[in-house]
Amino acid sequence: MNNGSTPRLPTPPAAGRSRRGRKRVWIVLASLLVVLLLLVGVDRAAVAYADNQAAQQMKSQGFPTEPNVTIEGFPFLTQVISRNLHDVHVTANRIQEGPVTLSLVADATGVMLDPGYQSGTISHITGTGLIGFSNLASVAGVAGAPGLSFKADGPDKVKITVNLQIITASAIAEIKQTGPDTFKVHITSTDGIPAQLLGSLKDFTVHIPTLPMGLSIQNVDVTSQGVLIHATGTNVKFSQGQ
Repeated sequence: MNNGSTPRLPTPPAAGRSRRGRKRVWIVLASLLVVLLLLVGVDRAAVAYADNQAAQQMKSQGFPTEPNVTIEGFPFLTQVISRNLHDVHVTANRIQEGPVTLSLVADATGVMLDPGYQSGTISHITGTGLIGFSNLASVAGVAGAPGLSFKADGPDKVKITVNLQIITASAIAEIKQTGPDTFKVHITSTDGIPAQLLGSLKDFTVHIPTLPMGLSIQNVDVTSQGVLIHATGTNVKFSQGQ
């Protein structure tokens, strides 16, 4: 029944209300982003602190200088809660024993911490140590043959050069592991080096510095940089008091 009045049409949503809704969504998203950034910041700060503490503990357990320690994996805090550090990377530049200086790179995986976080077990660790050719030449000098230089001549051999004032002579030596912490430099051929000049260099032993973290030497080989020591360890126990 029409009484003459104009029918009312549906009122469209206010434009302002739609803008307010979108604004609330952006505020929520921004708040979530801030929270996530704060959590990431806390996680990274925690792992940096743990890296530093681990380095100090390792120094107290045999490193001559404080090593660089990096606990890999993200997030770190979940690893702490589970007391399981997935991968710990360690580098140390100067591990010294007598005239021999060794640089070390090691990776420990499956580091299980005890409830008090003061001790634990390293499931597996692998490492490589390098004795550079310049250091090897210094060791040979101590052995009684100064003025030498070394370079690689295969996976288990080095070429030794003697720079004399008049002539340059050379020799080939074999590198072979002879004990749990030693390898021998044994000359197999010479080219112009007088026997009296060789002295004890003909067959001398190099003592490898004691490796930390339960690493046991498996084998040695020759690279372009020097003598490379390969080492491993399994189920290595450690504690803060060691």
